[in-house]
Amino acid sequence: MIIIKPLSQCSFSDALQAFNKGFEDYYLPIEMSLDQFTCRFGFDQLSVDHSFMAFYNNTPAGIMLNGIKKVKGKKHAWNGGTSVALPYRKMGIGEALLKATLERYQQQGVVEASLEAFKVNEKAIHLYQKYGYEIVDTLLFLKHRGSFHASLLKKKNQLTYSLKRRLAKDIRNLPFYTYDVPWKNQFDCIHDGESFITLNEKNEEVGYLLFQKNFSSIGIVNSVTFYQGSVKEHISNSEDVLGFLLATIFNMYGPIAYNTYNVPEKRNSLLVKMLKSFGFQDLYTDEGIKLEQVFMKKQL
Repeated sequence: MIIIKPLSQCSFSDALQAFNKGFEDYYLPIEMSLDQFTCRFGFDQLSVDHSFMAFYNNTPAGIMLNGIKKVKGKKHAWNGGTSVALPYRKMGIGEALLKATLERYQQQGVVEASLEAFKVNEKAIHLYQKYGYEIVDTLLFLKHRGSFHASLLKKKNQLTYSLKRRLAKDIRNLPFYTYDVPWKNQFDCIHDGESFITLNEKNEEVGYLLFQKNFSSIGIVNSVTFYQGSVKEHISNSEDVLGFLLATIFNMYGPIAYNTYNVPEKRNSLLVKMLKSFGFQDLYTDEGIKLEQVFMKKQL
């Protein structure tokens, strides 16, 4: 017998068991410790009240993690992870979890729900589409390793632009900041995130990059992850603006590892174009599967 319960009525040890068992055969290693799992709720703004667990004969069998927050005064929801343990698949557990989740969204007055799914996970995508989710973009994982060609690091019009370094949260008031990106690519979900902002010769803010530095055990920056980047509308030299920001970072930190996380191919098309011009390439799993997700939304 399948029973669906709010996560707030379940133990975290049961929740962790359901989560790890459901991702045992996933495309990426995703097993978490209890500390890592509980930390996700704070970092990713997930809610135990709005998340659900499935039990089959009192055994943890599946889980769906959810978060709800206000964006520009309206409630948005995110499915931050769904998993069903291998022995309990094809029993309707995923569908039961999704039904409970959508009912909760309706009760909470959510206007838009979003999620991400790996492009190769066709069964999950079809389930979400059955319940009204639509694919709105492709999300890319790109990487760069090694040195950059010297000519690429020459910052164009460096006398025209200047740089303002800020925290991630400091770009939220930019009129051209976009919320139309995956949940974890938004400024408030990037732990220790930073932003670089371009100022033109009139001291106007015309572009930004949102990123996160990662450190070695001795405190040296060993990688940078990009989450989004944008340029003010109607700027004729938009490539120069974003190129200035990227070249600044690459010059600053040198030939370390650079990655993107869930960057929307259409919504952040200029950033994707500029990164590829610097030599960024697609990222693959050890099994040769291209790391690529679909960004799905449902209007409620």
